[in-house]
Amino acid sequence: MPQKKRYYRKLYKWIIAGVNLYSLIVIISFIAVLAYGTIGSYLMRDEFRGIKSLNDSFYYTVVTYSTLGDGNIYPITEKAKYLVITMVVLGFGNFAMFVSVVFYQVVNRIQKVLNKLHGGKLHMKDHVILCGYSVLTELLISKYSKSHIKFIILDNRPHPELLNEENFMFVNVPNRMESLIKANIEFCKAVIATSSLDSENILAAINANKLREEYGAKFKILARVLYEENLEAARRNGADHVISPTLMEATAIIDLL
Repeated sequence: MPQKKRYYRKLYKWIIAGVNLYSLIVIISFIAVLAYGTIGSYLMRDEFRGIKSLNDSFYYTVVTYSTLGDGNIYPITEKAKYLVITMVVLGFGNFAMFVSVVFYQVVNRIQKVLNKLHGGKLHMKDHVILCGYSVLTELLISKYSKSHIKFIILDNRPHPELLNEENFMFVNVPNRMESLIKANIEFCKAVIATSSLDSENILAAINANKLREEYGAKFKILARVLYEENLEAARRNGADHVISPTLMEATAIIDLL
């Protein structure tokens, strides 16, 4: 029994993974109009030719929404005709949106499988690569999501709070060259080392710079460092821009006094 529960839990997570709010609304709306047509035509089965069971009602509803009718089942009273009109008005658009959502989800799944078959390499372009996870990463996620800037996060810890799994890549070492290659660094816009440790960010800058020279790419490399003595080390090892939150805080405090 526990194994069966675990299986259903995994199946549930697989089904809802990647389903956004719009898709959820479309699915719920489609289920609602499907129930409306099925229950409505069944309750009025005496006013239809060919409906004798709930299965007949369900079949008629699906056929009506998808092909606008079936010659074997049809309304024979005015009330039934009005019901069919409301079914067509409510259901046809919902059915079309539902099919498009299902098609999108299937294509999305196939793309993820293909990515895994290609060694997990991402095919995103003109994106920002965030190496490591910290408070700065969270702020950048919020800003980039609002501005619709494409980004990918590389980290070695799972983060359930990241709803859009396509923006997260689980890797053993975020700043390793193999991880950056998987994130399609050759075609990215920028690499930002956002770990909470200076050493990891400097290593990310070193590896990103090596790959930039190897590919002849033009992406920017930004590194966050905590300690002032590491500023020059980050610049010397490939970072185009180095940000030190502590130094900025100290400068801001001095300016206020």
